[in-house]
Amino acid sequence: MGIEIVLRIAGIGILVAVACQLLKQTGRDDIAMITALAGLVIVLTMVISLIAALFENVRHVFDLY
Repeated sequence: MGIEIVLRIAGIGILVAVACQLLKQTGRDDIAMITALAGLVIVLTMVISLIAALFENVRHVFDLY
């Protein structure tokens, strides 16, 4: 789970950046912004699930509940 999540996030970032540049060059700035926001939401959902797993592991390690 270590490096693969970093590579996924980097891949999504590269794809979103290329798509945004292509859309901006064609004059579709509004769709480029929506694409950037969609990429951000996708990455944030990935990170939030990882943070939830981290808190769950911390809870189990310290036997909190």
